Amino acid sequence: MKLALLLLIFFSVSMYEIASIREDDDRDLERQVQIMTKSPMKTFVTKEGDTIDCIEIDKQPALEHPLLKNHQIQTEPNVTFTRFRTPSNVKFVQLGLRESCPVGTVPIPRVRKEDLIRAKSVAKMPSSESQDALSQHVVSWRDEMTENIKYGGYGISNVYNLTLANDQVSSHNIWIETGPVNHINMIVAGWQVSPQLYGDTRPRLFTYWTGNGHRNGCYNMLCPGFVQVHRSITPGTLIDPSSIYDGPQFEVFIQIHQDPNRKNWWLTVGPPNTIIGYWPSELFLYLRNGSLHTAWGGVGLAGRDGACPPMGSGHKPDGNSRHATYFRDLLWVDATGLFHRPSTKIVVWVDKSKVYDLKKYGYRKRQMGYWISFGGPGGYCEGGMDGE
Repeated sequence: MKLALLLLIFFSVSMYEIASIREDDDRDLERQVQIMTKSPMKTFVTKEGDTIDCIEIDKQPALEHPLLKNHQIQTEPNVTFTRFRTPSNVKFVQLGLRESCPVGTVPIPRVRKEDLIRAKSVAKMPSSESQDALSQHVVSWRDEMTENIKYGGYGISNVYNLTLANDQVSSHNIWIETGPVNHINMIVAGWQVSPQLYGDTRPRLFTYWTGNGHRNGCYNMLCPGFVQVHRSITPGTLIDPSSIYDGPQFEVFIQIHQDPNRKNWWLTVGPPNTIIGYWPSELFLYLRNGSLHTAWGGVGLAGRDGACPPMGSGHKPDGNSRHATYFRDLLWVDATGLFHRPSTKIVVWVDKSKVYDLKKYGYRKRQMGYWISFGGPGGYCEGGMDGE
């Protein structure tokens, strides 16, 4: 009888504590929604069902970040570094909403509590050499020449439509990162398929940042930080159309570069060259003056059943650019704005599970520049990486 009473008391306290934790989480989510919600000048719903609020540019949620209280909006970089070249047999994706926000406002995807709940279940973007997350599987090609301070990274990728389980994520991206492991500063951009983040399995333009070892930051615009300046293209925008295996190829270029005066990190996508917005320098401790590392590659987030998603085209690289996803024209930017091919000091990380692969093909002058190809079909996977 006493044992039963003690168990009853223990169980009751545990349920009370659990309920309190849930209430605290719920209040925190409500606060986050309030921070991210501003009075719009205009609201519209995209074809995909995303609600977009047009917010005055100097009242956007990014400025609610504690480190940005005195931040002055920069509407364009002082210096723009862009380049784009494409083989004749490759076509361009289409980016942007079907309507633009009025002059003086920017599109902010409306954040709901259910969006934040879903985002919490998506693992944070790992480093390009991450080895400690069993569910995250990285393939990357990383420039380790730390003597070359990098003020930007550039690459062109073909884009594919993928079929994923609801709890899987497949990302294809450029990393800009530096700092100690426990306090890594990282900016990531590329294309991603994530049913939990977007409610569909179509490829989307995505971003991720952290200024303190994943203790802050987020995907896209789910938290204050990224400053939006373009009137129709935002992180999370649908990318369309997609490439077909051994058929027509559609590309998107991604560029991240640091403004030499204000030190903000700008995101440019295309073609054509389109400046989307920037990550203010105040968000970072170790990315104030360039970065030690740039990397290109992909991340597969396994589902709860231990299965990794397909990455890229769903096929491993075989040397044919129409068979697997690639990053071509790989470049980094120096302090003067000059583009450089990657150094000879490269580290390749390939997931041990063998469901993915990455091949480096070097420099092909007229068609591809310096290029790599990566990806695979997915399937049952185990944690860990192999470095070369």
